[in-house]
Amino acid sequence: MQFEQQLAESTRNSNEWQVQFEQQLAESTRNSNEWQVQFEQQLAASNDRLTRIEQIVESNNRFLESFSQDIKNYTNSMNNIATRMDGIIATNNQDRQDVSSKLSRIQNQVSAIGKHLGAF
Repeated sequence: MQFEQQLAESTRNSNEWQVQFEQQLAESTRNSNEWQVQFEQQLAASNDRLTRIEQIVESNNRFLESFSQDIKNYTNSMNNIATRMDGIIATNNQDRQDVSSKLSRIQNQVSAIGKHLGAF
């Protein structure tokens, strides 16, 4: 009888241990599943952020390419304007020299006429 009692107690202990083990296993599985769901959500969020960053980088690259082309066009326009201004300034300087030469000749002629007439 004592053996049967020990066997029954051992069976109860074994059954209790098995129930506790199964409960712990179920809890561990739930925790693992929750962790996996959280990990997958975080991974999806990280992928979304990475996609947004890639889109922003692509947009910035397009802007920089466009801006660089605009700067190049602006620089070319400024160079063209500077070249035209150089030409205009050179022409104006030549015109001024021509006018100064003509005025000098006229002044010399007026002076010569004045001397001839005795006015000076």
